[in-house]
Amino acid sequence: MYCLRSLLILFYTLHLTCGWGDVGHRTVAYLAEKYLTKQATQLVEDLIPLNDTFDISDAAVWPDKVKFRRPFTRNWHYIDAVDQPPNSCAVSYEADCNDGCIISAIDNMVMQDLDLDKKKQGEALNFLIHFIGDLHQPLHVENKCRGGNEIHVHFDNHGGEKENLHSVWDTDIPHKILGIKHRLKQNEEKEPAEKWATKLFQSQGLRPLHAECADTQKPMKCSMLWAAETNRLNCDYVFKKGIEWLTENDLGGEYYEGAAPIVETQILKAGIRLAAWLNALAADKASSGGHCTPQGGKVKAQKELK
Repeated sequence: MYCLRSLLILFYTLHLTCGWGDVGHRTVAYLAEKYLTKQATQLVEDLIPLNDTFDISDAAVWPDKVKFRRPFTRNWHYIDAVDQPPNSCAVSYEADCNDGCIISAIDNMVMQDLDLDKKKQGEALNFLIHFIGDLHQPLHVENKCRGGNEIHVHFDNHGGEKENLHSVWDTDIPHKILGIKHRLKQNEEKEPAEKWATKLFQSQGLRPLHAECADTQKPMKCSMLWAAETNRLNCDYVFKKGIEWLTENDLGGEYYEGAAPIVETQILKAGIRLAAWLNALAADKASSGGHCTPQGGKVKAQKELK
């Protein structure tokens, strides 16, 4: 009843499924940058053409922009956990990653051979930065109603229009946390993202990264660990009150108050874990003479970068 499945909605929501939204992804990247070792900073600078108009946060949002030109990459941004929140939450690589998903995408990006074309290396790094952010958004690790895309809700009654639940978590909650407009132009996103990253960094200080999972020789070990942790939030909070409650209440009030600290925690985790991975990849490259990692495990088929 609540999971509307018209082709029009399917087409429309396909174009709205964007990780944390640009501000969230930029914040993850800016936060990670603060924890990078000299080796990792050099790796990023070597592979991404950074300049006055393109920084690490632009690399983080690039995969959402390129997926319209490369539609085969769209399913790389999520894994459809076939479970039943709020009653049960679980994610399985074998059951839920049928034709490639974010888990196999992360594995493939980590396994990119650094002897390959430098442009492809840079694109793989862009994808990795983005996907670690995506993996910490609860509705990117959920199949129910297409990750919330088919659940239409009110959030602070934006012009009386309804939005999908996925977009509320992607964009509305982060924007309200920062006190910024519902819609921003691209050149308006960086400043609030930098400020948010600075605030999160200051709340943690020079947090040691050694406790974070960064096993680049077995990338799926970490990504599945994070996927399970993120997926659990769909039972613990995202869908806890049930779909009927979500559709009948303005989510900019009571629901937002509980969701905001979850979003901040997930953005913080994503930034710190991304930094730990980039540091580990840079160390691997230095020790292996040009390769990110040794040969990895078997993953489901996925199209290579083009």
